[in-house]
Amino acid sequence: MKRYIFIVAAVALATISCSRTYDVTPVSESQIGFGSWTEHLTKRAQGGDTFVSGDDFAVYGSKLNGSTTNTVFDDVVVTYDGSAWDYVTASVPARFWDPSATSYTFYAISPASVGTAATVAPQTGVVTTSASITFAGNDSDVLVANEKTVVKTGSPAAYATTPVPIQFNHIASLVDFKVKKHADLGNSTVAVSAFSISNIDKTGTFAVSDYADADPYGPVVAWTATDRGSYNNGNGLTAVTLPIANVGTTGDFLINNLIVMPQSFRTDSNIQTVNIEYTITDEASNVSTYDTSFNLKLFDNVDDKDNADTIIPSWEPGKHYTFYITINANKINFTGAITTWTVADDGYNYLIN
Repeated sequence: MKRYIFIVAAVALATISCSRTYDVTPVSESQIGFGSWTEHLTKRAQGGDTFVSGDDFAVYGSKLNGSTTNTVFDDVVVTYDGSAWDYVTASVPARFWDPSATSYTFYAISPASVGTAATVAPQTGVVTTSASITFAGNDSDVLVANEKTVVKTGSPAAYATTPVPIQFNHIASLVDFKVKKHADLGNSTVAVSAFSISNIDKTGTFAVSDYADADPYGPVVAWTATDRGSYNNGNGLTAVTLPIANVGTTGDFLINNLIVMPQSFRTDSNIQTVNIEYTITDEASNVSTYDTSFNLKLFDNVDDKDNADTIIPSWEPGKHYTFYITINANKINFTGAITTWTVADDGYNYLIN
């Protein structure tokens, strides 16, 4: 299932005559005001579905005057105070529309710290290098906006005074792991005592090489991993308490809303693994304990089959994945049977005269 971000941001622009020269007292043009975000986020660093006070993004952008492109925004931080968004500070002037400009183009990265730590070309939005990011749990969400071009409208042509709509996309992946008890276990109970996924790409950098101008729109992102590690039911994730006692057939979370680096599933000696410890208590209160690990690549797209039909080769940016582990057991039973007598040849003879 995909989870995408659709956000409307208000971005104020400036009248400028050359790159990085801002007119803060325009004669006829008004400063563009900031509105509120009108769409909800599917997943944010704080675990909610909307922005909260203190969220921010870094904006980049330029204007076109004839054949000349001038930078307007270069890593300007726009911050939300709980009711409105703004970037104006004692050292950052307000920007205004330039009525002589042909068009404006904008790019943005959230959180702003990720954009500030990256090398971003304000006139193309291309990210050539970024600082190393460690995905520690729920707090590592990274958003990159689509390229947004604004032109004059109306007669006489003028720039709109409403907020500029910018659509952000997740460039990380979102993962859940759940556990179920197989119906064949009947009244037996299952309790999970430990769970982790190991050898996961956790630290790395991203680059944006281009922006798609046709559906699906969005940044063209590539991740480069620099370190690996493990995740368990801790790691600052949404609260999941182990042991999980009496696992049912509908599923219980082992890991919930884990934000991870997009990555391919390896087939060499460094495979990503799933590790789980659990007990099965039968109806006679006999307890059996198990500890098993298996290749993350072996999840099947059909439940209770041979664990051989790989669903996906990787975790991709902007996608939400849910993995189900079904615990079953085959009771060791005995039956008795007696083999028939084996006939030795056709009989044996002895003659007495």
